[in-house]
Amino acid sequence: MKLIDTHIHGGYGINFNTCTGEDFTKFSKNILKRGIVAYCPTLVGDSISALQNRLDLIKKAMQNQNKDEAKILGVHLEGTFLNPKKSGIQNAGSFLTPNIENFQKLVGNNIDIIKIVTLAPELDENSELQAFLEENNIKAHAGHTVANELYKVSATTHHFNAMAPLSHRENNITLKALLDDNIYCEIIGDSLHVSDDMLKLFFKIKDKNKVILVSDALPIAHSELNSIVFCGKNIFRGGKDKDGTLAGSSMFLDEIAQNLIEKNILNKNEVSKMVFDNVLNHLGLNNSDIEFN
Repeated sequence: MKLIDTHIHGGYGINFNTCTGEDFTKFSKNILKRGIVAYCPTLVGDSISALQNRLDLIKKAMQNQNKDEAKILGVHLEGTFLNPKKSGIQNAGSFLTPNIENFQKLVGNNIDIIKIVTLAPELDENSELQAFLEENNIKAHAGHTVANELYKVSATTHHFNAMAPLSHRENNITLKALLDDNIYCEIIGDSLHVSDDMLKLFFKIKDKNKVILVSDALPIAHSELNSIVFCGKNIFRGGKDKDGTLAGSSMFLDEIAQNLIEKNILNKNEVSKMVFDNVLNHLGLNNSDIEFN
């Protein structure tokens, strides 16, 4: 089974927010052995200068890749344009208002390597940034949000997590995205971020052509470390901080796929669609885009 992970922060002790170019090579080689053929390094919030340096480094890493590596498709910016009310593990001190000016200031000449931007759409005045991203073939995902509507996003980030819970009395983006067949939903199927019964309900309701399985894997995944610093906090094995707040997953996408199959939550064909075909469709890619010339 081929897999593409569009939401992953690292692994093997490698943190995409702090690692070297050589680390990207090492990570890409190791992850390919697990069947993950492509991925979007996902960056959490930091200073503008630090993120600019990250984007420069990732662009160079993309240019130097070889066939024995999982292909870096482009960057997923997760931790900058979020709502402090749903910051989760992220550092709200690094958040910026989601608007075109701040986005351009951040990405500079690296707009061509940005694939996904997670943002709180309710903070994007007149949805101007969302429209700008779509015009530039960048997917706007709603995440870390208190939105009650979908605005102009094309997907949700780690559905259910860092957004309002389902309610039988109130409409919110969590419910609206489930029912809207034009919207993709990322979901972490590790049975920790979302319980098995809620996963079953989700997969019953949501159009399976619009589901994207992601890992949200942390740098601590498949490492010998007992803790890491992530978003300025100590994160321990199991992916939580000292207060029990989830920072991400300790599983890679192939393990999440296997988890869902072994528990009979999804069958192999359904999983294959959600880790590969749906990703290509969402990002507007084809098979040649994940291969090296």
